[in-house]
Amino acid sequence: MEKSLLVVLALVVLVGVGSQWLAWRLRVPAIVLMLVAGLLMGPVFGVISPTQHFGPLLQPIVAAAVAIILFDGGLSLNLHELREAGPGVRRLVLLVAPISWILGGLAGHYVAGLAWPVAFLFAGILVVTGPTVIMPLLRHARLQPRVASLLKWEGIVNDPLGALLAVLVFEFLTVAHTAASLGEASMRLLITVAVVTVASLLIGRGLILLFNRGHAPEYLRSAVLLSVVLGCYVVANALYHETGLLAVTVLGMTLANGGLVGLAEVRRFKESLATLLVASVFVLLTASLRLDDIMSLDPRALVFVAVMLFVVRPASVWLGTIGAGLPWQERALVGWIAPRGIVAVAVTGLFAPALVGLGHTDASRLVPLAFAMVFATVILHGFSIVSLGRRLGLADTGGTSVLIL
Repeated sequence: MEKSLLVVLALVVLVGVGSQWLAWRLRVPAIVLMLVAGLLMGPVFGVISPTQHFGPLLQPIVAAAVAIILFDGGLSLNLHELREAGPGVRRLVLLVAPISWILGGLAGHYVAGLAWPVAFLFAGILVVTGPTVIMPLLRHARLQPRVASLLKWEGIVNDPLGALLAVLVFEFLTVAHTAASLGEASMRLLITVAVVTVASLLIGRGLILLFNRGHAPEYLRSAVLLSVVLGCYVVANALYHETGLLAVTVLGMTLANGGLVGLAEVRRFKESLATLLVASVFVLLTASLRLDDIMSLDPRALVFVAVMLFVVRPASVWLGTIGAGLPWQERALVGWIAPRGIVAVAVTGLFAPALVGLGHTDASRLVPLAFAMVFATVILHGFSIVSLGRRLGLADTGGTSVLIL
């Protein structure tokens, strides 16, 4: 059993990292190859069965990996850079994201047939347009600087904030499950969020003082930080169910904006670790799908994906950028390009079983819906961004460029 488990674990890591390397060589989105690899290894050929091989360990492994991925996302959220990114990015974060959440929740309920709580939690997850997907597309498309900056910063900022929004919705559902009234549930949620946020801020400030004053040697910094992240996640979850994701996200944001010396080295280590975890988790979750899950994508699910692509995203961008001074060409491109990535699938895979445990049986449909959304957006947006950018006059059509150092 131990030997077979070790073989499966090594195979998952090898396939995940190998898919990313092959995607780099072929210049295609890595998530597409990881999706195909996971489907081939799991439901198609049955090479691995994560639920059978890992058993009760699968959920804690995914949870710990998602915690580190979200911490890495929070670590990339520099508020000073966000303030300097311009009004367009602020509109995408402060207006477009909430509008997308509301419209997505309505689509989830009326189109996909999800219950209201599940629909709005899933809509919060789908706000995320992860940088792990959008950055390779931008490198390939060679868009003009301003529109490329809009898409890049939206992905960087929305990655932790979208997941954080889903965490808050989940917390509310958890509290409401045991609370006597809506008012009591709201008050308990506010208290929980406040306590977790303040505790994470204090832990983050303590780490900054520890590192900046030289109380931890250079070679131990990454190990200490990883230990604190996992400890913070576990303790927060022990105090209140699933508040760990909120805690590690706030912790990452605190370190990113608190003047930590050597932040660049910490980011490099976390990016490498997050890349490994992203590849492994995505292959694991994809291989966990069953053919019945894939076949359960009925016409309503496909219509929901179409509505999210062709109605919710364009309408959110057009409404949220009114008066932002952006030309219609940029608004049209940004309104179409919104690929969902690995964070959306990972967070969905973490919350869906928990929602089913709370009595929301339709949450079992969320994982195949998330995969359908990721696959549709990555394929359609990945293969259309170049041609659309050229048609709208937003792509650099020149040949060789010169860089003067």
